[in-house]
Amino acid sequence: MILRSFTTRTAVAGAVTALAAGAMVGVATSPANAATVTNTYTCSLPSVYSGDFDLTVTGEIPVPQYWAGATVPAGLLTVTAEATVPADAAGLLGAAGVTGARSDNFGFALSTSTVPVPLKGDFVTEGGSTKWKATGANTAFTTPNPGTYDALMPAAFDMTTMQGDTDSVTLNCVLKEGTTAAAISSNFTLLKQSSKTVVTPTVIKVKKGKAAKIPATVSSTSLGGPVSGKVVAKEGTKTLKAARLKNGKVVLNLGTKLKLGKHRITVKYLGIPSVGGSSDKVVVKVVR
Repeated sequence: MILRSFTTRTAVAGAVTALAAGAMVGVATSPANAATVTNTYTCSLPSVYSGDFDLTVTGEIPVPQYWAGATVPAGLLTVTAEATVPADAAGLLGAAGVTGARSDNFGFALSTSTVPVPLKGDFVTEGGSTKWKATGANTAFTTPNPGTYDALMPAAFDMTTMQGDTDSVTLNCVLKEGTTAAAISSNFTLLKQSSKTVVTPTVIKVKKGKAAKIPATVSSTSLGGPVSGKVVAKEGTKTLKAARLKNGKVVLNLGTKLKLGKHRITVKYLGIPSVGGSSDKVVVKVVR
């Protein structure tokens, strides 16, 4: 097997800089969590090959904190990787027609989320040595709920050798038994977003016997844009109506049971784990 004695050392620049894009908080003047870490992985092809190699990663998060529940778009994190191929394996690569390798599911673990960074590159011979030179950019991902987390090396990933644009063999790489995932970044904080609830108009007049309807919009004041979750209309301690937001909007239909007169109603967004609640007030006048 061409990868039997394959010792890989990978340098990844800016491992989680995608988190720096968008509405940042606490911007640092220098990287907040730069680190170089190494893990040993056992890569195998069932019944054919199994071997260990070291994976060394350097990365940094340029901000110490970010928003929870935020969608990070694709293409913000640029990654470069370089692997040195031992001399006794380099000849086998050429003989087998292997020109490169890729890892479609390489990524860093961040609590319940993954920072996906697919890698792809060619095997290049320079100065008498053969290296795998790969590049990659993140695909879109969503940050997890509020908390302080470590960004960890992957517990597993696949590496597929390639012959031109054609796949060759795929090895499954897992952390070597007895080792734990190293943290590329420690104590990275994800903050709960704030929200704003707006009812327009603030005074609604409705004739007795007609349904009273309250339109409301809820948005994130931290990142902007609509949020999801439940909204309730309350008069005092009594809940009149509850409904779920759709694209940050809702119409609360209170029906026809309100009595004649003024009703001071609070419209309250209950929040979700990543976004805090908020409220607004409205007066509903029921007239004859």
